[in-house]
Amino acid sequence: MQVTVQQIKDLWAHGGRIDRGDDYSPVTTDDLSALDIDTDDDGVPLDSEWQVIADQINSEVSAEAAPGSGHELLLQGVEDAARAIDDAVEERDGRIRHAVASRVPVAAIARAAGLTCKRIYQIRDNRR
Repeated sequence: MQVTVQQIKDLWAHGGRIDRGDDYSPVTTDDLSALDIDTDDDGVPLDSEWQVIADQINSEVSAEAAPGSGHELLLQGVEDAARAIDDAVEERDGRIRHAVASRVPVAAIARAAGLTCKRIYQIRDNRR
């Protein structure tokens, strides 16, 4: 079930929840407050934000809707890219540690990696 802007405004003003059927979790005021939206001084979303909120809520993929919808392929691509980034960072950090251990100047390593000297020392020490 698609959530409308009016339903979101009512939820914001009066609390409660919006039930979206068996395939989706209900929307609560906690869900709304977790969104990164622009608000006025009273904490109420700006007029331009209501549709953004609806679009964010309606973009959620249910467990039933995902197979065959094309979303699973897109999400798999996101997961694959995230895994590749993690692998690349791990390899980079290993090479940095090896370079430091081989007494390559830290400033030269930092330039080659596009990082600060401070970050090179953090990587060397397995911090962060």
